[in-house]
Amino acid sequence: MRGFPPGLAPVRAATLVAVGTGLILGATSLPEPVSLARGAASAQATGPQADPVTLTRAVCPGPEALGVEGLHGSSAQTVSVAAASAPALALPAGTATGSGGSLMFDGLPAGGAWPGPASLRGQVISGPVSTARSALATGSGAMAPGTAATQWSWTKTGTSRGLSTAACLPGRASSWLVGGGAAPGRLEHLVLANPGPNPVTVDLSTLGVRGRIESPDAQGLVVAGHSRTVILLDAIAGAEPSPVVHVTVRGGTVAATLSDTWLDGVVPRGGDDVVSLVAPGREQVIPGVPVDGRAVLRVGVPGDIEAVVQSRVLTPGGPKVLPAGGVTRVAGGSTKDIDLSSLPPGTYAVQVRGDVPVVAAVMVDRRRAAGAGSDLAWPVATPPIRALAGMPLPAFGGQGVTQRLNLVATGEAASVLVTTVDAVGRAGAKKVAIRADSVSTVPLSGVTSVWVTPLAGIVRAAVLSSVTDAAGILLSVTPMADLTLTATPAPLRQLADQPGAAPAGP
Repeated sequence: MRGFPPGLAPVRAATLVAVGTGLILGATSLPEPVSLARGAASAQATGPQADPVTLTRAVCPGPEALGVEGLHGSSAQTVSVAAASAPALALPAGTATGSGGSLMFDGLPAGGAWPGPASLRGQVISGPVSTARSALATGSGAMAPGTAATQWSWTKTGTSRGLSTAACLPGRASSWLVGGGAAPGRLEHLVLANPGPNPVTVDLSTLGVRGRIESPDAQGLVVAGHSRTVILLDAIAGAEPSPVVHVTVRGGTVAATLSDTWLDGVVPRGGDDVVSLVAPGREQVIPGVPVDGRAVLRVGVPGDIEAVVQSRVLTPGGPKVLPAGGVTRVAGGSTKDIDLSSLPPGTYAVQVRGDVPVVAAVMVDRRRAAGAGSDLAWPVATPPIRALAGMPLPAFGGQGVTQRLNLVATGEAASVLVTTVDAVGRAGAKKVAIRADSVSTVPLSGVTSVWVTPLAGIVRAAVLSSVTDAAGILLSVTPMADLTLTATPAPLRQLADQPGAAPAGP
């Protein structure tokens, strides 16, 4: 398998062959200057030209704990949402044409106090959501190509202390959500937002450590048009310690988000949001994994055939084998957690390969001492960036929050154009080169949005947000994926979730 040493090729035998501890090291990633001329971002544009898209939509889940179906008396919760259209400097040539158009928010269901529409590329619009609804970001006309949106919340004190971010995504007919757990006080809210005008029917299936979990409450869930439904995963998966949830939609699409929060008695253990960006595949790559203490890789096998799974981490110096669990078996229709806690502190990418399609994500936990508060984050697998990825950054008001862009190249050396927009709307760009099977980090101080345009190779990206206060470290990881640029965007085609399907990505 490309990118792995020959000794890590999948095998099926009565016992697993132990993997050697030798390392294959690559050189460190090297940031390089680049001309800020308009044409610099379009070097990768190849193939037949398509018309720029004129309407794009992204759904933010909204307050995840409000409006839970069958549950009344939910506590107050407020989240913030932001949206932006990519600056012209980041767009491939010919994508941004003409003038006019707008970027704006609407509520699902209707309502809410929203900021006025944006009419300039790179301009960020943002606002709070404190009622039981999702937020729909819509880019129209010349503002449609490269529309991105983000949701976040930051609670500094109390039992809800934590930092959480979510990528706002278009609706999908199929989503795989890897996250959650069964510790006392742990809750998973599943948000299903329907951006279309017609009702849809949703079926949920869950994988667990002992196999598939059947529940009559998981079938035939109806989500009204331009609305959302929130359910507790406990009603479907009970006390499953390692759930993976598959959301299947009939009659339309939904944007599915899993909110994993943890209150251990009266001790806040934080939380994060999980989204789905890739279908099951024989390769899954998870960028932006900040390990410094407890960390767990979760792998699920959607099909009925047992998987032989290989895992390793990618570092600034190249790939490294795992201290333990680098090759393991996972039964068909089940999940398995692999401990990464013995890795040295650092920010990694995790590369997972199976001989049958799998899904994967990592949970990282930051805690200063036993009995103290903590926070957790769920970095998820992302697809390669084919044309443009980007996100408006959470606006924390300069209150000590650090934000970093994490890039990973797999299989071969790669390079990207990283475009940033500052608080007064000025766009700047630089080229970043990443060696094969390595990671690179770009600081994002004073930045309101960041955009990644691929120039060569296979690149994935995520943004890590963290803050340290008297009670400890809070952190969250936001994945990045291709944005809609043209009327026929090949990178966004729906992938079939068949157990024998070809792997997602290259």
